[in-house]
Amino acid sequence: MRHFPIFLDMDRALVVMSGGGDAALAKLRLLLKTRARIVVHTVDPLPELVAFARDGLLRLVAHPLTAADVAPATLVYAADEDAEIDAQTAALAEAAGVLFNIVDNLAGSAFITPAMVDRAPLTIAIGTEGAAPMLARSLKRDLEERLPAATADLVRAAQSFRPEAEALPWGRARRAFWDEWFATAGPAASDAGQDYETALKSLLTRHLSAEASPGRITLTFTGSDDPDLLTLKARKALHNADVVVHDAAISPQVLELARREAKLIALARPTDVPPLHQLLALEADNGAHVVYVAASPLPRHLVTACRRTGLQLDLIPGIATPQVAQWKETA
Repeated sequence: MRHFPIFLDMDRALVVMSGGGDAALAKLRLLLKTRARIVVHTVDPLPELVAFARDGLLRLVAHPLTAADVAPATLVYAADEDAEIDAQTAALAEAAGVLFNIVDNLAGSAFITPAMVDRAPLTIAIGTEGAAPMLARSLKRDLEERLPAATADLVRAAQSFRPEAEALPWGRARRAFWDEWFATAGPAASDAGQDYETALKSLLTRHLSAEASPGRITLTFTGSDDPDLLTLKARKALHNADVVVHDAAISPQVLELARREAKLIALARPTDVPPLHQLLALEADNGAHVVYVAASPLPRHLVTACRRTGLQLDLIPGIATPQVAQWKETA
């Protein structure tokens, strides 16, 4: 990963731009969606930029960019569409230790602006390291179709309701509440024209009165380092797990499917103490969903021992290594 994705607080940002043509206008249309202070240095601004300045959305400065102009900036955009001037702007920013972007010049930029799906406060950024911009645009289009404009209202309602939702225990119970809001309860309230706060309060009341979910154990295995060879059920289990216990041979690519908040426990060898079924049961006793991912087919004695714990047990078949090798040879 060359470009690390972050979300910058633009409410406190000062954006300085050099350039007043089409490239500058394209970036400004995006930047003006934020509440950043924007200063544009140009001696020949497009009429649209003049209108933005007249409306108080940005400040136009009619002299070339200097080191003093760049020093207090959070971000600097070089948008003069002139290689020499853009390089000078980048050099000023780099000398001041300020992040800079040269429009349409990935190699020369300290940061790039990804394709975005804007359903603020929900924002999805899509980047391909500049390798496949058409793919990024295609994914953006697909996501925009899947996320109707009303999604923004659901997210804003959730944002306002977060303090009240903290009445639920952190972790699984709170995730279940928000999962239901975004999957079913929120869209249903939107379709019915129901007040979102009323719908959220009703949903919270139901979740607060519900009995705590018992812990559960899921056992699965994979004979491959390729996460795409996991079954859909195994991928879903990893995504929803509170605790993931795994053999040391399980690849990092497979473990990437787990939530970042999930607890990961690596087993150095199958004979680790306590016995594996006891370890799984101890982790599940507090109501957690525990997933064990083995690097080989599950032994019958482990399945039997887990059943004896009395916890809910799910078994998800996997693909053994010999089968994977055979399929690769004949594909």
